This record gives sequence, C-alpha cells and structure tokens, in this order.
Amino acid sequence: MALTDGVVRLSRWDPANGDVAEALDWYGDPDVLYYSEGADASPFSIERVRNMYRILHDTGELYLIEVQENGQWKRIGDVTLAAHTLPIVIGDAAWRSRGVGSRVLRLLIGRARELGWESLTAKSIWDDNLKSRRLFESVGFRLVESAVDATGRPYGRYVLTLGLSSEHQSGRD
Repeated sequence: MALTDGVVRLSRWDPANGDVAEALDWYGDPDVLYYSEGADASPFSIERVRNMYRILHDTGELYLIEVQENGQWKRIGDVTLAAHTLPIVIGDAAWRSRGVGSRVLRLLIGRARELGWESLTAKSIWDDNLKSRRLFESVGFRLVESAVDATGRPYGRYVLTLGLSSEHQSGRD
C-alpha cells in the first residue's frame, strides 16, 4: 500500500523484505540523531534500525518517504502513523525545509481520517526543534502538554483533532 500526492509517496515498509540500507545514512546524520534521540546519541547499526522498524511496524503503519527525483522515486526518510505517536524523519538533508514534511503529514491526516481516528498525537517534539514544531503547527497540531525528559530537555506533546466525515460520524463505514 502506498499513499501519494504525486510529489511525495509513502510506501509501506515490508518486514518480509527487511530493507533498511538507506536508513543507515539517515540514522547516522548528527541532526537526525540529535532531534530524534538526544545529544549523546550514537549512529544506529543496521540491527538497531531493523529492530526499530520492526517495533514501529508493529505499533502502527511504517512508511518510507519517497520523492520524485529525475523521474524516479527516491527514498529520503520514514514516518509512522500510530495511535499515540507520529515520528517523522527526513533523513536526506537535501530534502529538508522543502515542504516534504507538510506533504507527508497531510497524507497521514487523510489516512487517519480513512481509518476513522479522532485525533493524531506527536508525543514529543523537543522545544529546540523549531522546524518540527512549526511543521506540526502549520497543519493544525496544537501544543497540549509541556514536559521535561530525564536529562532535563524540554519537549511538547502536540495533538490534531480530526474532523470525521459524515459517514464515520453516522457509523456508515
């Protein structure tokens, strides 16, 4: 299964294939590591990426983010649509700050509506991750809780309440 808007495509990760090769570069990038894992994070091994992908796949719908480049789909990151978390990584630095994240979130919002979900939650966005906070806020997420992790790093929980279609509201799925 894939979700697309013609510019961005989200392809479901296939656990039978287990392909994680591109993700090694993403999870070795200092910015990705800092904003996803914290200041002392080490680059991921192939086994750590595989384990993380298995967990994310079991938690929700794990997608590889792809963009059109030279007429081909190129993988540049990953995202998971899950009940209480929405981790998104644009791992290829060349594609950051180019509108991909908002396209990804719009596709996932549409998918969550198809599934009849009432809301989406980004469970922890670090306060110093201004780009991510702006991204989620730009598509309608609102800060609902502020907290501090075990290392003293502040973060926020963001929620988007979804307006369900009349079919979902009346129970005619």
